[in-house]
Amino acid sequence: METNRHGIDRRDFIIQGAAATGALLASQHLAHAAPAAPTVAIVRDKSKKVIDGHKVDAAIVQRLVDKAVMTLAGQDDPVKAWAKFVKPTDKVAVKFNGLFRRATTHPEMVDAVTASLTKLGVKPENIVVYDRDERALRTAGIKPNHTDTGPRVIGTEKVFRKTIDATYDKKVKAGPVETQITKLLTQADVLINLPIMKTHTLAGISGALKNHLGTIPNARDFHREICRYVADLNALEPIKAKTRLCICDALYGLYDGGPRFRPRARWDYFGVIASADPVALDATLADIIKAKRLEKGMSPYQRPIHHIERAAELGLGVADLKKIQRVELDI
Repeated sequence: METNRHGIDRRDFIIQGAAATGALLASQHLAHAAPAAPTVAIVRDKSKKVIDGHKVDAAIVQRLVDKAVMTLAGQDDPVKAWAKFVKPTDKVAVKFNGLFRRATTHPEMVDAVTASLTKLGVKPENIVVYDRDERALRTAGIKPNHTDTGPRVIGTEKVFRKTIDATYDKKVKAGPVETQITKLLTQADVLINLPIMKTHTLAGISGALKNHLGTIPNARDFHREICRYVADLNALEPIKAKTRLCICDALYGLYDGGPRFRPRARWDYFGVIASADPVALDATLADIIKAKRLEKGMSPYQRPIHHIERAAELGLGVADLKKIQRVELDI
């Protein structure tokens, strides 16, 4: 096993168009609201057998996911590690990304998380895996389950068909945007976020923060001003207070053309990237994608990235790469 711990200089993560005053505000907020050195665990399969084309080895995925959580928790036992973030009595919401075919969270990632939760002692009927609608399940190849046998796997707008208010909770403001959060999340105790590693034509990257556009009914409204108010969405209490883990599917990444799948822009990364801090996770994803784009002779970012820095300003986590403990493991 090889381990590499290092800090990344903030100069290597320039969010295009960010004002100097924004950086000052970020440091002021982080001094009060964010951990000094959140950990981002990057765990990769050294055999490179976890994915071959679109065939995924579920057993290796399970090891990668559990090792990432063990690294974050500082535990050698996976059950004890998961217990640092979730209690057996919790109701757990698991948010995957199922918007575009081949650019979705792999079913094996979802299965690894739900398996670890049940080993911890969380009742299967207290786990709900969700995205906005049932179409997302079909796109991701995740089998729906509306019963109480095993974890429920459902789309918000399939389960609650009656009215919009039966589907989502009360209206709230995220910055200037009015929205509603799915009751599948508001009725849960904790949230586990399962994004994937890819670029985005408007936001620059799509990671943990942007994954919550599937938690609300009006994602399009958050695409204004280069998606900066995605940060404000994540500042809403049900998301901010209930987030325990963000585990990014990085079996392969998309370094250009996202959020849709572009075969030419796929690169097999053979790993997962995890953090309890969604901002630190997304800042790290942006840095990894930037390195790949530069390797390919491209601009650092597909588009200017504003929502990560704004999330740091709002006290949601750490965007300064010098303050993030990046732990890389090959297993």
